Amino acid sequence: MSENQSDFPTIQRVSVIGLGKLGLCTAACFAGAGFEVWGYDANAEVMQELASRRLPIRETDLEKLMPEAWPNLRLAASTEQAVNNAQVIFIIVPTPSGPDGRFDNSFIEKVLAEIGPALKQNYDYKVVDVISTVMPGSSESSFLPLLENLSGKKCGQGFGLAYNPEFIALGSVIQNFLNPDLVLIGCSDQVSGHMVSQVYERTCRSNPKIACMSLINAEISKLSLNCFVTMKISFANELSALCSAIPGADIDTITDALGADTRIGNKYISGGLGFGGPCFPRDNLAFQKSANEFQKKLSISTSVVAANNSVVDELSDIIKQKVAPGERVAILGLSYKPQTQIVERSQSIDIANRLSELGYDVAVHDPMALDEAAKVLTPGMDFCPDPMDCFKKASAVILATNWPEFTKLDWERAADLSRERPLLLDCWRAMRSSPPRGFSYQAWGIGPAADCSQDKNGESPCSMK
Repeated sequence: MSENQSDFPTIQRVSVIGLGKLGLCTAACFAGAGFEVWGYDANAEVMQELASRRLPIRETDLEKLMPEAWPNLRLAASTEQAVNNAQVIFIIVPTPSGPDGRFDNSFIEKVLAEIGPALKQNYDYKVVDVISTVMPGSSESSFLPLLENLSGKKCGQGFGLAYNPEFIALGSVIQNFLNPDLVLIGCSDQVSGHMVSQVYERTCRSNPKIACMSLINAEISKLSLNCFVTMKISFANELSALCSAIPGADIDTITDALGADTRIGNKYISGGLGFGGPCFPRDNLAFQKSANEFQKKLSISTSVVAANNSVVDELSDIIKQKVAPGERVAILGLSYKPQTQIVERSQSIDIANRLSELGYDVAVHDPMALDEAAKVLTPGMDFCPDPMDCFKKASAVILATNWPEFTKLDWERAADLSRERPLLLDCWRAMRSSPPRGFSYQAWGIGPAADCSQDKNGESPCSMK
């Protein structure tokens, strides 16, 4: 296809194949921006729910967006129909991690095996855009030849290929997608890059930087960006551990100063539990695996994983030092972050399992994630839909996930239900400005000089920040 500016088509129709947690949100954002969107998922139950205008997933702001999206959202009966009716075909399917840390492309390749023959029957220039996170080199070594073989067309002439990963977090997918800092587009040719860029220029509200580059550079950029963010998180968490041991040290004061320097920035340096969820942990492992395949060692990335794992050890040791095995420990928050039910690689889960293995009577509560947590927690824990049930005879309470609901609990009643002056370990310092009475309050990242303990009638020096 010619790459003259006048030959660039105007994009009006797109398709999204894979309508899971990310795919459905992506389709809704495109439809809300006015594109005709054809959605398809191999899961018949998902398609049936959507056909009845019911949402098969929960995600912040998705329901609010749907009145704008429904009029433009079409449901395709097959991958072929999704290809036939679109100018750009977005693929958002799982790439699960294998035992060695590599991403498994089999779901993508299965979709491409259906797209290739459909491209063969089409004369229009279409772009196949892979959004799922992949190993560096996947596009050129696997996806491109597969599409060329099955379509009988040459990439860059009969069709285009793009790799266009998202930088979003579950619980804030809609806002992240509509207001990104960066849109990353790896493309096989200039026309493909321009076609995909049009979609984001019209959809995004934040006027983001749109970086078009080669396929391999985009693949490396995705992993390296996420791994750099985890480096910041782990540095802040190691700093929290250090501050906790030094009299008078205050992680929040220190990170506020660090964040004011534009070379560092104030995001992802708050100090708390380590990173978890479906992206950050596995991206680090995949990044290391990719480097190993090219006979390179990523020492920093390896250290980041070790530092992240050490947070569970640090916090479990605090409980071991202050609470005897057999006593009750309440853990508030199980999801890897607030506003989601996802517990994948959540350090709250790791701490709960660790304490259970050490012989503690563990009680757990989460506003959204109890059902998911039950699948991965050690049997025998006390699951408490009512957070107050966690406190009954508790010798320690851990504020693990920073849900805003926890600061609004009836802490006076919680103290009455607990044992005399139980430990309250606040991993995010959410209550440091006014620690609840009746607890021996310990804020992770705050040195031992200030006594934050407080009886039921007293005042706490930690109320002054």
